[in-house]
Amino acid sequence: MKYYKLIIFTVIVILLSCHSKNDNKRIDIKYSNYTLETIAAPKWEEVIKGEHPAFLVRSSINNVVVYDSILYLVNSLKPMNKEIIPPESYPYMQCIIHYPDGHTSTLVLGSWYSTLDSIAIIEDTLLVKMLRKYSGFNHPPLEDMR
Repeated sequence: MKYYKLIIFTVIVILLSCHSKNDNKRIDIKYSNYTLETIAAPKWEEVIKGEHPAFLVRSSINNVVVYDSILYLVNSLKPMNKEIIPPESYPYMQCIIHYPDGHTSTLVLGSWYSTLDSIAIIEDTLLVKMLRKYSGFNHPPLEDMR
């Protein structure tokens, strides 16, 4: 009887520890919704800060399998050579990656280049496709990713 209690206690501890680790695995995403009929869209910084709530779309990726796949791709990103970084990038999506240990990273996707924690990175096409698909983002269309 004593061994059954020990086994049950061990199983409960394992299940609770696995559950709490998965709770922290998420990616919070913000992007501008320019599908609204406008002559001029508001500035990116204003939308992300929440100054134009009609244009701000919030999404979250909570699926652990998708999260792990995206995290694998994020961890394989390489920094861009400083000499080839364009002077401007027009961001269209901000992703806050929450790691199981509690820290976060910010990935900003842009039209000319993207940044990971403010460092310009060489984009991974599969990563961009996954973030766009699972966040619901559909603008601007990626012509080379059919």
